[in-house]
Amino acid sequence: MTLIKRASTVLFAVATAGAVVGMSTAPAMAATTLKVKVSSGGSYTAKASKTVLKDGQVSVTCTSTSTTPASTTSGKVPTGTHTGTSPVKIGTAAKLAFNNCSGPLGVVHTKVENLPYAISVDSKTNTKGQTDGIISGAKVKVSMTGCSFIVTGSVPGFYTNGTHKLAVTNTLPITPLNKAQLTVSSVSGCAGVVMNGDHPTYTSTYTVSRHFTIKST
Repeated sequence: MTLIKRASTVLFAVATAGAVVGMSTAPAMAATTLKVKVSSGGSYTAKASKTVLKDGQVSVTCTSTSTTPASTTSGKVPTGTHTGTSPVKIGTAAKLAFNNCSGPLGVVHTKVENLPYAISVDSKTNTKGQTDGIISGAKVKVSMTGCSFIVTGSVPGFYTNGTHKLAVTNTLPITPLNKAQLTVSSVSGCAGVVMNGDHPTYTSTYTVSRHFTIKST
């Protein structure tokens, strides 16, 4: 009985060790490979009637006038097929501007840097023709009376084929495969309402001049 008991103990220990080894060598969640087809691509322009950068209770809002959109951008999303690990780069935003901006302390000035920014696909296309995307590489200096800071990082959004609109928002129609996030740094002044390390959100909807179609599988 002693030998049988000892053998059982040894076998249990070996099995347990094997399970632990198996768990420790198991790969992390596998990255997702996407095949992204862009049709009717090429150079584009896009404009938004309103943009909002929000950090806690502080918002910087840019609005349109009769002659100037709140924000404009342009770049290229060429026709082609791209296969790779999400997010898959499909184009660039080579120019970006914000106009008529204001915040809690009055007029806000912005300086866009580090262009071009990358436009990438971060999901499969759903039945509504919507595809999640990420715009990355952003760097914008924001300044107003008594407060200035820099915003860097990436923003999430989604493109809809039927409306040729890019909604920049954290509320996405498809669960994103990667996290896009902005970060505040180089804060000067701001009375503690904007802090280094904050993660503000940016929301807007851009109407794109070129009616390209994105199909991601």
